[in-house]
Amino acid sequence: MSLCLTPAIERISAAVTGRSRSLFAADLERHQEALRAAVAGSRILVAGGAGSIGSATLLELLDFEPAAVAVLDPSENNLAELLRTVRSRDRAFRGDFAVAPLDYGSPLARRFLGGEASFDWVLSFAALKHVRSERDVLSALRMLEVNLLGAERFFRALREHGHGRRGVFTVSTDKAANPVSLMGASKRALELLLWSHGAPSARDVDAGGFLRATTARFANVAFSDGSLPWAFLQRLAKEQPLAAPGDVRRYLVSPREAGQLCLVASVLAPDRCVLVPRLAPEHDQTDFVRVAELTLRDRGLEPAFYDTEDEARAAVSRDRARGRYPLLVTQSDTSGEKEEEVFVARGESAEECGLEAALVVPAPALVPAELRALLELVEDACERGRDVSKADLVASLAAVVPELVHRDTGKSLDRKM
Repeated sequence: MSLCLTPAIERISAAVTGRSRSLFAADLERHQEALRAAVAGSRILVAGGAGSIGSATLLELLDFEPAAVAVLDPSENNLAELLRTVRSRDRAFRGDFAVAPLDYGSPLARRFLGGEASFDWVLSFAALKHVRSERDVLSALRMLEVNLLGAERFFRALREHGHGRRGVFTVSTDKAANPVSLMGASKRALELLLWSHGAPSARDVDAGGFLRATTARFANVAFSDGSLPWAFLQRLAKEQPLAAPGDVRRYLVSPREAGQLCLVASVLAPDRCVLVPRLAPEHDQTDFVRVAELTLRDRGLEPAFYDTEDEARAAVSRDRARGRYPLLVTQSDTSGEKEEEVFVARGESAEECGLEAALVVPAPALVPAELRALLELVEDACERGRDVSKADLVASLAAVVPELVHRDTGKSLDRKM
């Protein structure tokens, strides 16, 4: 399971976020009874539940004593570690707990859903989340296959077999608001896809629509698998230099805060709403150079700054012997990187929802008809060999997400340390 679910990472996360108390602590305390009434004794399905955010959310859910939990995730290793973590907790989980190494959009996942008793709550964290998918057409198609085509098949299977009657949640991202990357646009399209499967009224549930559907956009999760702070820890373990952009500021939440945000969004947020954290740029944003510095100091090291990759690589042993560590400061010039991080897109409005740490953005009244055409294009390209270009993908996504302003610099993060 994710390295981020450790006391050491929570300690460093508190330093980089500047919060020793969770952003959502007050809301969780105030709504304990409502959360317990909703979760206790229920059956819960978590897709993509062995990753960083999914596993953090899962551990929050277990504290409210559901009757049964099932986790789908294609990562066999992460599932094994998730099982070990759940079985080894101080507070033992007494309900049924099962895992399956299944891709949520696969025929086997559909078969699984057809053979299970109805799950009350369904949470999906399955996604490809890296802007690195901009590297080439095949990578971009795989990202769209997972984020959209897989989600469409999963939602259909849930409806077909009567799962998620109390609520269906899928995780989004801040990059879905005013997206500049294909990944961000895919997550905005995922939000729209979720709304398209929602039931406009209770009577429509009989036709298979979700009675309650919610999602959440939030900040970068400090030290989550694959994140830049996570990469800092990997570089230290492998005795390689750290690298961080000096011109990028981002919101950060701890792994525990990410799990609590998703718990709140799943159970407490109003139907057909996107939950967003109540964070302000002047107080809550930080830069990755500072995160790197705090990570090094947590290990008893001071940063030694470098301007080139060659200099940084050559300095590891020498600097370490002096209690220092090389940190390469770069400039952000790669495709898909946002200059400004926001949670609410142009044309949207955030509303109060009775939570101290979060607001909600209501779903749009209509889902673009072009969403079906996008799904068909992705299916044709992935399964029937249709020849498409990145420009085709950008155009199809822009038809669904008009606010997409694709930022293509011709440079990829794959070319950097």
